[in-house]
Amino acid sequence: MNISSLILIGASTGGPGRIYSILSALESHFVGSVVIAQHMSAPFIPSFINQLQSIVSLPIISVNEPQKIKRAHIYVCSVTSELVLKGGEVWIEPMEEGDYPYNPQIDRLFASASSLPASMRRLGIILTGIGDDGALGALSLYESGGECLFESEESSIVYGMPRRAKELVSNAHVAGIVEIIERIKDFGGCRV
Repeated sequence: MNISSLILIGASTGGPGRIYSILSALESHFVGSVVIAQHMSAPFIPSFINQLQSIVSLPIISVNEPQKIKRAHIYVCSVTSELVLKGGEVWIEPMEEGDYPYNPQIDRLFASASSLPASMRRLGIILTGIGDDGALGALSLYESGGECLFESEESSIVYGMPRRAKELVSNAHVAGIVEIIERIKDFGGCRV
């Protein structure tokens, strides 16, 4: 297997600030693979990635074409994308143009991770945002043995997506952004 731990982050309104906080806390020996689905128009993704790259030493890749997921890399979906297994390795691939209500759609990304081997460590995180994108995908991920973590109402700028996810995945952990950052660092091997 090409990766040891996979961290999926879904966010909408208020998400960029949360993502900056998370990535700026990652040390250079972080070995997790991070995939981010932040609701944003595709033309704005390159400048978002440039801003992120200025605060973190790990490589940040825009998902514009199929590519193999690597350890200690961060992937930002520019369009709705899914994870697939090819020859025993995890890849991320943009989806064909479809009628998705959000760009990129978090549900599709999270649901695709549920088809990866149960032995792979997978953590799905739903951050602040309007609506319910990510809730069904988180449920699918959780039911396949993945771990889910949702931002708390007190921490969220908009408590829509995390609230709906918690309603569907009642056993998932809820936490503020500081605790979420610590969990990501632990999960991705920052304290190895």
